[in-house]
Amino acid sequence: MSAPPGVDADAPVAVPSRQGPAVLQLRIDRDAVLPTLVALLVAAHLLLRGWTAAGGWLAGPDFLAAAVAAGLPVDIPGPPGAAAVAGTVAAIAPLSWPALVGLELLAQLLVDLALYRLLVDLVGRRPAVLLPLAVYLASSVTLVGGVWWSAALVQLPLQLALLTALRGHVRHLRTGARAAMVSSAAAVAGGVLFAVEAALIPLLLAAATAMWATAGPIRARVRALGRLRTVWVAQLLAVAAGVGVRLLVAGPPLVEVTALAEGARDLPGTLTRTVLPGLVGGPWNWAPDITPLATPDPTPGLVWGAAAVIGAVVVAAVLLRRGALRAWLLAAPAISVVLLGDASSAVAGTGAAAVPADLVPPAPVAVLAALALALAFLPVQDAPVVLRRRSWTTRPAASGLVDRLARPGIAAAVVAALAVGCVLSTTTFSRYWSANVGHEYVQNAAAGLTGRTDLVVADAAVPDGVVPAELEPANRTSVVLAGLPRLPPFLAEGQMVAELVTLDGEGNAQLAVVDPEVASGTGPDENCGWLAAADAARVVLPRESGEGRWLVQISYFAGKENGVRVTAGDTAGAGLAAAGVHNLFLQVSGSVDRVELEITDPEAPLCVTSVAVGQPRALAGAGS
Repeated sequence: MSAPPGVDADAPVAVPSRQGPAVLQLRIDRDAVLPTLVALLVAAHLLLRGWTAAGGWLAGPDFLAAAVAAGLPVDIPGPPGAAAVAGTVAAIAPLSWPALVGLELLAQLLVDLALYRLLVDLVGRRPAVLLPLAVYLASSVTLVGGVWWSAALVQLPLQLALLTALRGHVRHLRTGARAAMVSSAAAVAGGVLFAVEAALIPLLLAAATAMWATAGPIRARVRALGRLRTVWVAQLLAVAAGVGVRLLVAGPPLVEVTALAEGARDLPGTLTRTVLPGLVGGPWNWAPDITPLATPDPTPGLVWGAAAVIGAVVVAAVLLRRGALRAWLLAAPAISVVLLGDASSAVAGTGAAAVPADLVPPAPVAVLAALALALAFLPVQDAPVVLRRRSWTTRPAASGLVDRLARPGIAAAVVAALAVGCVLSTTTFSRYWSANVGHEYVQNAAAGLTGRTDLVVADAAVPDGVVPAELEPANRTSVVLAGLPRLPPFLAEGQMVAELVTLDGEGNAQLAVVDPEVASGTGPDENCGWLAAADAARVVLPRESGEGRWLVQISYFAGKENGVRVTAGDTAGAGLAAAGVHNLFLQVSGSVDRVELEITDPEAPLCVTSVAVGQPRALAGAGS
């Protein structure tokens, strides 16, 4: 038999006291013990997350914010909210990894506490909330988006917006407080600035309200939703405000349609490779990707095992509780929408320096999974009764089995298993995350360049281990070092210098030469090469360099100092050629098929002996 209407079948039953001097009665204050256990779980989560984050450093687009703060002509990719936070932090504490880790941990603490408070608001202050909370805390789905700064700027605010909107909505439904309604709508508006998926939060609120806050036939539920028209108007205005600001700042499109279609095709793989293992403490194994990041690489056994465990939980909830199915019916499409929304845009925006979204699993999936688990097994307080025990569970044999499964020891074992999987997955990921050579590279560069304003530095690409080439312009030396104080100037387009410095593979300052993409042969004059006198020296290269950003090195000898003007590609530059045997370096753009050199004083001719067009490299063994 099912419980009578209005009766919470899962409420603890008062046990009569046993009389007699031989009986010791121990009463545990749930209100005191539960917050303590929650604090321990959250503290362990933050300690593990902090240890992981501290082992890494800035990566990829992280450097662009410091470059913008230093006045370089680059953009911070990504949603406008994330770009604004990144720019503000970079202006205050450029390249300060401890500051960034501290902000990540603070935001993660707020998310952890917001999830716990929402669970308590929904199902009451009961020990059972520890299990869905532990599922979230142990999930690796939140890991990458919690330690990598560019990803954390999107993932953490989105989670906080989702939880704040849900909690504000729940409190408004119970109390009618307008402040709660406004906080919910404000969270949605703010969330849209960090992730476009936040625009769909009102649909989640409406569906959840219809399922858990209304009763009766569909028509009655629709009427009940209609009475909340003020709430829905506020939510729509919030979405409009967020979308409007986003379009005003970043422009269209909000969603990349092509990426959305690709995300739909990859959805089964994302679920099996990332989501399912990540919700049971996996994936345990990771595969290296863009340095120093890694993607989940679970074994087939873990994939099938995770699917079996999650399937068993869903089936158990449905077999034990009438009404449990609605939690999964709400969670499944919500998770799918989050995965598709995440796939439709890169975590760090689109275009230059965009990072593929599949590197960062969407952390809200873990939030939705935890809430679904709670709603499938625990009744919502101060709401129409949705969950009822199945009649078969009241039979003596079945009742004993259910009671044994509900014992605290079983729950503690599940939490422990999740914790072990979480530690294993996190430490395995940390091996890749900590293999970040960027910190040492920048430290070496700072030691050799800080205060050396007498030098000029080539704006070369840094090694792929520091910032991968596919993330250009984030991989430029000027961008990576932008947060350092008192740097020498970088060679600008059209600027000509006689001596140039670049960084070697470890970040040490060295004299620069050109690593040629194309180089001249021997000149027509065997004693001079190409003569610049009354007429310009015209050096025709064997082939075009192709479009790009190039460094031109001109080797020459001259009897006396002379002014020169060099034209190459789309660029012209002027400077002085000193007497003797020297080099000139010119930064150019475009496609270079010839180099022309004119001199100011034709009475002092100059001989060009060779020309090389390419990228700067360190002259081995030379010091700065």
